[in-house]
Amino acid sequence: MRPWIIIPQLIAFFLISFPANAEKVGTVRLVEIFGYGTLLGEKRRPLFERDDVILNMEIESVEKGRIDVRFKDKTQLIVGSLGKIKIDNFVFNPKESVGDLSLKVAAGVMRFVTGKMSSQSYKIRTPSAVLGVRGTDFTVSIAENGATTVSVLTGSVEIAPINGSPTTISAGATATTDGTQISTGSTTGLPDIARADFGISSSSAGGADGGGNDAGGDGGGGH
Repeated sequence: MRPWIIIPQLIAFFLISFPANAEKVGTVRLVEIFGYGTLLGEKRRPLFERDDVILNMEIESVEKGRIDVRFKDKTQLIVGSLGKIKIDNFVFNPKESVGDLSLKVAAGVMRFVTGKMSSQSYKIRTPSAVLGVRGTDFTVSIAENGATTVSVLTGSVEIAPINGSPTTISAGATATTDGTQISTGSTTGLPDIARADFGISSSSAGGADGGGNDAGGDGGGGH
């Protein structure tokens, strides 16, 4: 095949793979086992460490898999086993540390640690609730029936069922809602990602000396 035929084909390939209007909102910091990213109207494609995270991307992790994402405002997201999360909105002004981050959690488990924006800037939707955070580190698990379980590690989370009254829980507490009722109590068990070091694989965490661990320092916002 002649070179002047190959070059236009290569240009077309890259234009399809990386849309010209794609807005980068973060970076993939770790992928365990396997993960996918899907943009509206495009085919699902594999995600790898250092890949860009794009606005409106849906991120999926396989069974027992994990994907760590760092947003531009230093927010940390860990998508755990069979997690499916869509980035609905992200706006960030680094000079004033203000903006907005909205996620939709459809399935699986995740861990979320707020970044540099004020607590009112974060909103997380699940099939049964809307979550508001308060400078927080917490996990979310979605059951097959859509019920939402939230366990708070630090800070507090307001849980508003889609057909019920909101409740706020703090560190050490867990709440579950089916979309109407909320049950709360002390945390008795946590998903594995609650003990994960951000950006460090589970297999190497035991021997890690802290180098490259992004979980400390500029993690939880506390705003």
